Amino acid sequence: MKPIPAGTTHSALLQLHREVADWCVHRAQAGWTAADERALQVWLAADPARRDIMDSMGHTVQLAGQLKQYRSATCATPARSTAGAVPATGLRWLPWLTPARRRSFAPVLAATCVALVAAGWFRWDATPSYRLDVATGPGETRAVDLPDGSQIALNVGTAVQVRYFPRRREVLMGEGEAFFRVAPNANQPFTIDRGDSRVRVVGTAFNVRATAQQLTVKVLEGKVEVQPRRSVTTDPALLLGPGVGVAIDTATGNHQSLRAAPEEVGRWRTGQIHFSRTTLGEVAQELGRYLGKSVVVDDEGLKAMTISGFLMIHSADDFIQALPDVVPVRVERDPVGNWRISRR
Repeated sequence: MKPIPAGTTHSALLQLHREVADWCVHRAQAGWTAADERALQVWLAADPARRDIMDSMGHTVQLAGQLKQYRSATCATPARSTAGAVPATGLRWLPWLTPARRRSFAPVLAATCVALVAAGWFRWDATPSYRLDVATGPGETRAVDLPDGSQIALNVGTAVQVRYFPRRREVLMGEGEAFFRVAPNANQPFTIDRGDSRVRVVGTAFNVRATAQQLTVKVLEGKVEVQPRRSVTTDPALLLGPGVGVAIDTATGNHQSLRAAPEEVGRWRTGQIHFSRTTLGEVAQELGRYLGKSVVVDDEGLKAMTISGFLMIHSADDFIQALPDVVPVRVERDPVGNWRISRR
């Protein structure tokens, strides 16, 4: 069976299988007409995934029918002509099941078999063989190894849900940042969903950062396909290679390309962040992430001031307290641990 298009959500896939199963059941009924068949073909032509799923179900039912014929041929015993003997083949031993009733019962039986096969196949396809929910708190980073050899490194304040299905590997990501090194498997694509955006790969290494306003993807190795808005099927997917990134506005889906120097992709994994002529407003946001507290710059002019330096992510307190030695600011912390940066 061909892979379902990357933009198809799990709930949409479930609904698609239900619709195909409904058509299969209806098609097996005695009242199926040529008009019904034309309507079915129009419906199938509207989405290649529909026909692919129906062909798969039909093939499974065909195999089941061949198995039934094989059993009948090998297990049946010749009927004896002795008066009162019970025939060994068919369902004629049931006195209430007349030939007319058998003809009316056959489509119902076939429809039931189709529905059962469809339900069984979908349950297999939609049941994860592996699942993992993991999260990090303020000041905590973590690396996890997945069963296929893939790896995920989580930065501070990050949560992911990992699910492996027979034909796909899925990750749901909340706010935070993670570096992915994905083991190649063309038959089981690896996707990361964040809101309406999706990242899809077969085997590569890349970094994903998600905030309430923006999703940023930067590629270290291989190729990464990014869909800014999965719900808009007309939007083309973006194909990123090594040294390339993209920043996506989560509200509008608007995006802009980024340069992703190899030494900067996922650099946080080394335990430090490099600021190079970075505005104090951006530095304050980074400090807030690693401190797990609010860091406010109370002057617009100060926000635009640029600074350079290295932040050790497990020593963010030392960095913010050293700011007055580098730029003309005053740093204050309130009783609950939040910080304010103001002019000196």
